[in-house]
Amino acid sequence: MSESNDILRIKDGLIRLGYAIENLQAQDSSQGEYVGLNKSIDWKHTDGNHVYGKGLQWSGDGSTKVFNYQTNPARIFSSEVIDLHRDAHYSIDNAPVLTATSLGSTVRSSNLRQVGILNGLTVNGDINFDSFVFYDSGMSRLGIGTDAANGQLSVASNSAEFVVQPTERSVSIGTYTSSELKIQTDNTDRLKISAEGNIQLGNQGGSDTKINMYGKIGVGITQIDPEVQVDIAGAIKFAGRKFIVSGDMPTQGTYTQGDTIWNSNPTPGNVMGWVCVKTGSPGVWKSFGNISN
Repeated sequence: MSESNDILRIKDGLIRLGYAIENLQAQDSSQGEYVGLNKSIDWKHTDGNHVYGKGLQWSGDGSTKVFNYQTNPARIFSSEVIDLHRDAHYSIDNAPVLTATSLGSTVRSSNLRQVGILNGLTVNGDINFDSFVFYDSGMSRLGIGTDAANGQLSVASNSAEFVVQPTERSVSIGTYTSSELKIQTDNTDRLKISAEGNIQLGNQGGSDTKINMYGKIGVGITQIDPEVQVDIAGAIKFAGRKFIVSGDMPTQGTYTQGDTIWNSNPTPGNVMGWVCVKTGSPGVWKSFGNISN
């Protein structure tokens, strides 16, 4: 027959249907009659004939297209795109796993490398963003620049770590490491706390910096006297002058002219205090403020 009249060709174990075939029927050998294609196509493995590589094949128009059974691992292979109808989906164990627009609800893990715009995201478990932002679900801690956050929120760089740690009745905020803490505006330090706890307000030479404090101030005490605005437990220095409370003039130490000692036990006939009239160690002191009897 000519090629256009071929019904069936067999070459190298491959059966090719000829152009003369328009409707295919298969014969059921056990019944001796022709049946429709509602029967399965069965490639049966025998000792001399395995089933790997068996399936459907299209050739003669460019590269050969196949849809067959392959090994290592055992699988159904297609050399071409498999295009489902837009309303169809892929299923595993009768559960949808992929539609045209979504993953199935049974999909639990993935190795996605890139996604588009997310309208919402719910995550259950640890998170790692570009090995820079980490969330530890076991400790409920978020670390930026560190995967071992020491607070509920931690921002770290090199050897410095800033933490925020709320508790039931308080919130701790500051450096976890032995680093200075600086509060800035306009890229300028406004408040600085050293690793040893020393506090600096403003900047040296910043004479135009204004600091307003409202309320009462206590220094070195636990309970501020409600009758005063400033309550200090100890000596003070004001305008270069010391103001001290004591029972007598000093016998040691260095003092400057104008330093004042207030009498801690003012009684009738005594004095209000003593003032240094000549700088020295301890300097020259004179009493002032006679108290009448």
